[in-house]
Amino acid sequence: MGHGGEGANAMDKMKDTILAFIDRINAHDVNGIIALMSPEYEFVNSSGDHFRDIQFMRDTWNAQFKNHPDFKIRVQRVISDGESVGVFGWSEGTYAPDGIISEENHWEVPAAFLGIAREGKVAYWETYSDASIVFDLIKSRSADVTANARYDVGPDAEE
Repeated sequence: MGHGGEGANAMDKMKDTILAFIDRINAHDVNGIIALMSPEYEFVNSSGDHFRDIQFMRDTWNAQFKNHPDFKIRVQRVISDGESVGVFGWSEGTYAPDGIISEENHWEVPAAFLGIAREGKVAYWETYSDASIVFDLIKSRSADVTANARYDVGPDAEE
């Protein structure tokens, strides 16, 4: 071990907890994600909205994995300062609420995450990414489905 002693050990434990949380996300293991959340868990999304309710988080992860069945976080760099862990990389997935994976519905965005863990549980998870790319894709695909159903036209037709 390095020169940090106890501080380095705590920093490694926090980093390991955050990486285990990402591992459970990438495995689409909702029970595992929830099991790693502390009772005071707080999530902050890219829009700055704060969420604390564990059942809401369970429902949100279930919906995320249903709508994006190949969702994952690709970690490129992890930085820990003993108080928090910064994770940098990419979020990616395919918008497929019908379960059909189509390359045209695939998205990936640069993403950063700030995690704080205490006693082996994640207490705080904040995500930073340009979610508008994903929202625009969802909106356009929803509009395509509506237009196709209403007018029986292909997605390339102009209005």
